[in-house]
Amino acid sequence: MEQRLLGQPTEIHFHWCGYLHSKKAWQHDPRTNLDYELMIGVAGRVHFEISGKPLTLAAGELLVIPPGTHFYGRDAEENVGFYWLHFEMKGMEVATAGENPAFNQPQLWQLPLYEQNLILDNELLLLQQLQTIKEMELPTHQLLDSYTATLLLSIKEKYLLSFQENDSEKHFLIDYLKEYLQRNYRRKITVAELASYFGYNKAYLSNLFSREVGQTVTQYLHMLRLEQGRQLLLTTNDSIREVAEKVGIEDEKYFSRLFQKQFLLAPRSYRKKYGLINEM
Repeated sequence: MEQRLLGQPTEIHFHWCGYLHSKKAWQHDPRTNLDYELMIGVAGRVHFEISGKPLTLAAGELLVIPPGTHFYGRDAEENVGFYWLHFEMKGMEVATAGENPAFNQPQLWQLPLYEQNLILDNELLLLQQLQTIKEMELPTHQLLDSYTATLLLSIKEKYLLSFQENDSEKHFLIDYLKEYLQRNYRRKITVAELASYFGYNKAYLSNLFSREVGQTVTQYLHMLRLEQGRQLLLTTNDSIREVAEKVGIEDEKYFSRLFQKQFLLAPRSYRKKYGLINEM
């Protein structure tokens, strides 16, 4: 059975946050935290041993390690990156839950300890904002605490929503299609390739995806590529051309047009406004 954090949080306090990126082989030092640690993968894979069990955090995945949990890095890997947040949260405990969360108890918070299938775009933005706010040296931590609570609340709502979506009459193929696109978006992908890989008619697959997801395959790919591009702009010194190529868009000008349409700023202006996220 899956383990989750369950309860009604009475206090949430920010402790510290940062972003780690290593081009060289890196693994996490052995540690037992006194507070919660949340991580969201951005690049590569970080291999852990957590309470005696192996776990790998990949780009786009979420990990929450409760206080008192011993963990360490298993295997070193190159070019890894992830955001991390230390915080205090009273009123929550680790529990083994049933197959689905209880939707009839809105006051009950349910947070995953490890999650692979959430789109964590807003959460990454909140972590970036926390990084900026912590450097402002404000007289109190109230704003940092508020952003931390908003971040956790957003994860909680998306987590519950994912179960509601799974309970609907969704075609079984959709999750496999999304997973394939998430694994391969860095290279050129066509609907014809998807149809051939999964053994379906091209027109049927295209219509099925649009109907079930509410986006065309191309729109979904653009969303994945632009979000990863945004992360690269904030966490690397790569040129716009290099960023575009890394996310699977060969034409720098086309990438810039798509980016400006999505984020209302050209890539260079976006990087200038929000700046590079420093490693901490």
